[in-house]
Amino acid sequence: MILIDLGPVRAYRRHTPRWATAPTSGAGAATHGGRVNRPGTPALYLALEPETALREYQQLSPLMPPGTLVSYTVRLVPVIDFRAGYAAGRWPDLWEEFFCD
Repeated sequence: MILIDLGPVRAYRRHTPRWATAPTSGAGAATHGGRVNRPGTPALYLALEPETALREYQQLSPLMPPGTLVSYTVRLVPVIDFRAGYAAGRWPDLWEEFFCD
């Protein structure tokens, strides 16, 4: 596995009014789960581009629901680096089930 330090970088998120009082809680994602978190596990999903944050927010509706676009300056340590893809031998066997048939 390849781990890197990422940051500081600017990251974006569109918050619903419901979670505006706790924008970094991850409680909204914990309600139903998400791409990388199970139900009950908080997670804060951020995008590196404002447009991506807007599209993520809009994915359930053809109309843009009310919300506030916010930016964060974050430093993430360590981060799994997928930019070069998966290469057997550089990653532990645990990752093989995610990348191989």
